[in-house]
Amino acid sequence: MPLKLLIANDDGVSAGLKALADAASERGHDVFIATTSNHSSGASKSITFKARYTVTELFDRYEALVVDSTPATAVGVTLDAVRKDFDFIVSGVNSGPNLGLWDVLSSGTVGAVLEGVTRGLKGMAVSLVAREWFEYQGLSYSAYYTAARLAISILEALAGEKWEAHLLNLNVPSWALKGVRVTVLETTPQHEVYVCSGGFCDMSGWTLDSAYSCATPGSDVCAVKQGYAALTPIVYASTGSLDWLRKALEG
Repeated sequence: MPLKLLIANDDGVSAGLKALADAASERGHDVFIATTSNHSSGASKSITFKARYTVTELFDRYEALVVDSTPATAVGVTLDAVRKDFDFIVSGVNSGPNLGLWDVLSSGTVGAVLEGVTRGLKGMAVSLVAREWFEYQGLSYSAYYTAARLAISILEALAGEKWEAHLLNLNVPSWALKGVRVTVLETTPQHEVYVCSGGFCDMSGWTLDSAYSCATPGSDVCAVKQGYAALTPIVYASTGSLDWLRKALEG
C-alpha cells in the first residue's frame, strides 16, 4: 500500500536527501520534501519564530518546501503551510552518525522527525555511518541509497504495526551491512567532543573508534561497530518518577 511520506533532513539539498526520496518513490510511495537552504547539523529541534520558505521542485521531480531556517522549522512550516496528510516522516540520509545520547539530542536529522512526532506523526531518522569524518568526501550516492532502501523497507514492514515509540533511529554502517539489530541507546557520557587550541574549537576530526564508546551491551554504537545497522526506538520527554521529588521537597 503506497504511503504518504514527508522526507526531511539537516544537510540541505544533498545526495542523502535524494537517495531517500528516490528509494521511497521507486517503491511507489508519495514523496514531499521539507529541507533547508543551508547545512544544519547540530540544530536538534530548534525552531525560528519567523521563516521564509519557497515551494519548488527538487531533483527535477519532487515537490518540496525549502526554508531559510532549521530542519524542525522546515517540517513545521510544511505541515502548517502546505499539507498535513502524511502517514510518516523520514529524515536523512544523514552524512554522519547519530549514535548514542549526545548525538541524538543534538541531531538536526532527529530533530526534524521529533517535530513531526510532536505534531502527531510517526517517523524514522536515518544516518550513514563512516569510520571517520573524512571518509564522507569519498562516499558515493550508492552508499546513501543502500541506507535509504533499508530504511524504506523497514518502514514498510512496520507501517501496519502499533508503534510503542513514535521515533525510530536507524544508523547504517557504510563499510558493511551484516543485518539489522534492534538496539538500546548508548548512554555513556561523552568526555571529549571538541578539539580546542588558540581560542578555536573543532569537532570534525572524529573517528568512530575515538568518539564512540561501546560500553552498554546491545547498544546502537556496539551494533554499528560490529557491522550491523542499528535500529533504536526512542521515547522523548516522558515524565520520570514523581515520588522521589515529592519526598525530597517535603523533607
